[in-house]
Amino acid sequence: MNALVLGLAFTLMAPAPKEAPKESPKIEGEWTVESFDGNGDKGPDAGSILFRFAEGKVSIKEGKREKAEEASYTLDLKKKPATIDIRPENRGGKGEVVLGILEISGDTMKICFTKEGGERPTMFKGDAEKRIVMLTLKRVKPEK
Repeated sequence: MNALVLGLAFTLMAPAPKEAPKESPKIEGEWTVESFDGNGDKGPDAGSILFRFAEGKVSIKEGKREKAEEASYTLDLKKKPATIDIRPENRGGKGEVVLGILEISGDTMKICFTKEGGERPTMFKGDAEKRIVMLTLKRVKPEK
């Protein structure tokens, strides 16, 4: 009986198991623009721009354009806020890097960046004067 009580006491004193680490949010997949802030005008219509992220590349297709704009990107999800560096491929400016921040919560992603280069934004807020654009994207659910 003493062994049973002693075993029970050790079990109760043992530290609780640690929670499994949270999985990093996934950027891969298709996202459509839900809202747009900071361009000085109303911006594109919701759903008119499709972002496709896969294997370090992003393809941006605007409804009216025939060809998608291509870019490579790198992420640092450990930073607060997480950062994204986008390197456009179709533009004449070689070595251009668009510095941004991003936040993924479920099926919503916010990306904030400065147009035509410039410093990385620090807040999720568009500002036409400073050329800071903020996009809110929704994940496109695969059809079943």
